Parts: sequence; C-alpha cells; structure tokens
Amino acid sequence: MMTAAEENVFRLEKAKLEKKIELMQSLSTPAKFYDYYFSKLSDFRSNSDCFNHVNDLYHELFGEFRYSDYASFRVQLSKFNKK
Repeated sequence: MMTAAEENVFRLEKAKLEKKIELMQSLSTPAKFYDYYFSKLSDFRSNSDCFNHVNDLYHELFGEFRYSDYASFRVQLSKFNKK
C-alpha cells in the first residue's frame, strides 16, 4: 500500500513520462518532425534556431540527431514537399 506522498510522486512521474512519450510520438517520423518544427517557428528568432532546438530535443529523446545540420534538414524538407 502506498502512502499519499508516494501516490503523488507516482502520479507526477507518470504524467512526466506520458508527456515524454507524447513528445517522442510527435517527432517520430520525418513528417511529424517537420510539423513540430513548423509549430515552433514563431517561438524562435530564426528558422535555424528553431531547427537546432527541435533537432537537439530529438537527440535528447532518441539518443541521436535526426539531421546532421540545418542544410541537410532543408534538403530533406524540400524533397518531402515535392512529393
């Protein structure tokens, strides 16, 4: 049986993990990565700053970068948009 404090810690940890899973799902494919990038553009001074933030977030969650740099991201985004 858990104490009230333990239950509260459990609920907080569960909410934190659910948010992390949701974020991972929102970055899990190239299309979702692009959607997330565009949804965050207004929060940054430049497109490359936004890209760096999203790519760093991807790295933090998945242990690798989705794109090596902003230039490769732009090339892949352009190819994606031509589909």
